[in-house]
Amino acid sequence: MFFYILWNYIVGYVVIRVEGVSLEKFINLTITNGIYLWGIKRQNYTTLTAKISIRGFRQLHGISHKIRCRIRIVQKRGLPFLLFRYRHRKMLAIGLLAFVIILYGLSMFIWNVEVQGTENIDPSKIISDMEAMGVRPGVPKSSIDTMLIENQLIINMPKLSWASLEIRGSKAILRVKESVLPPEKVDRETPSNLVASKDGIIDNIIVLDGQAVVEERQTVKRGQLLVSGIIDHPDTIGVRYVHSMGQIMARTWYEEEIELSFKEPYRKRTGRMAEIKYIGWNQFKVPYSKDEIPFGDYDLLVHKDGVFIQETYYEVEEIHWGENLQATKKELEEIADQSVREMVPVGAKIIDKRLKYDIIEGDKAIAVIYLECLENIAMQQIIERQ
Repeated sequence: MFFYILWNYIVGYVVIRVEGVSLEKFINLTITNGIYLWGIKRQNYTTLTAKISIRGFRQLHGISHKIRCRIRIVQKRGLPFLLFRYRHRKMLAIGLLAFVIILYGLSMFIWNVEVQGTENIDPSKIISDMEAMGVRPGVPKSSIDTMLIENQLIINMPKLSWASLEIRGSKAILRVKESVLPPEKVDRETPSNLVASKDGIIDNIIVLDGQAVVEERQTVKRGQLLVSGIIDHPDTIGVRYVHSMGQIMARTWYEEEIELSFKEPYRKRTGRMAEIKYIGWNQFKVPYSKDEIPFGDYDLLVHKDGVFIQETYYEVEEIHWGENLQATKKELEEIADQSVREMVPVGAKIIDKRLKYDIIEGDKAIAVIYLECLENIAMQQIIERQ
């Protein structure tokens, strides 16, 4: 996609405005006839703007007559038009041409290395290994043997079960899959108890080894003994020490309190955004794709990928929560719910949720959220023999 846009910038392209009642049919006909449009924006029901190559624009004559729409050029962009505009300033034109040639040369090299799919492995360790194999910013793309790199990485890192290296533009993207490690071997020779990892009410008990000392529907505290690894039964001779094993499901609770001040406005993104894409370094950069920024208040996010720079503008609005009680409650619930769910461990099942609001007029709103969960609270505790 980038090289197509770059090529059209070199040979020139135009921005067109299409007016008519059959805009969907217009787009379908251009696709059918192999005419490529990009940057399509719907202005209203009967108008759209798009970018098209000069050759493609010449092919639109028959389509415009067929669907009875009006097509006109809004802007002429690209190197030929730029050179024509500055035809009396030869040094500037030569400089621009040299810049394009340099950019084309830079596109033959790798300028960014990215790793995707890691969970437990540090991506920087993989990048370090790739650099040792010759995959690093500044090397020619032609010098990289992707299959060799993939195989060598799997050999060097047993924790990887699969790797795929893709060269996309000036970026090397490595996608990996980590090996599924076997579960830790249970040391059945070490005697242990099962104790409660947190407060709760016992819902279900499954004991595989050991002796349960609690019952269902019993309230337990954190650290309380649940299953004993010391068995002293009348039918056995002496005391027997075992490695307790089992699952103790209990109802547990999590609580979080969130507040919003009515005195301070809250900045929130509206969902509208605009992008500007550049090629260059630092202050010396040339835009090759530019959206209009119709909003004044925004958050700016800048992403740099080698010589490619992307600025994303997110429109924001200031919300005074005291003016809309329903919006205040909804925002409080979203923030509180997200925050409390981060406390819930993996594997726990949420069985109930309650939310309580407290509005202090003219000052703030407070939300308290409660989650009731069902989870295994059994935790191993080694028995120290006397």
